[in-house]
Amino acid sequence: MTERSNDGWPDKYRDPRDRPHPSVLRVTVESFEEMREDTFDAVEAVGDGEEQPAVVSFRTVGELRKILTDRRIELLRALMATEGAAESISALAETLDRDYRTVHDDVSLLSDYGLLFLIEDGQSKRPFLPYERIRLDVEFVGRGAREEPTPA
Repeated sequence: MTERSNDGWPDKYRDPRDRPHPSVLRVTVESFEEMREDTFDAVEAVGDGEEQPAVVSFRTVGELRKILTDRRIELLRALMATEGAAESISALAETLDRDYRTVHDDVSLLSDYGLLFLIEDGQSKRPFLPYERIRLDVEFVGRGAREEPTPA
């Protein structure tokens, strides 16, 4: 039997750089039911050989905005500009011209929400973002809007 790490990945994928990642991270706001349905659809599409984006969902726009502040988006963009990995959190803080502590806190929070990964590198941790693109997918629907258009 394959030994698993504490995050559910088999040992051969302990390092996030060794894991299979899609090229796109989709960040969305949706209910549990919508997220569940999207997951079933994605599993079916993957079974048909279609690449699906990684998905991180938030329950509300307010929750998404609380996590994806302008400064944290700037941090994600800086990681994407360095081919997804910084040498260290200190190096990332220097690149961003920001205080180490606030960058460390932002990296930890983004990692907790699955928006980036941390690579254990001796005493330090390296932020890692494996995606080529991040797509924000937020839909606003009026109270009277229907799920499906009425046939003509």
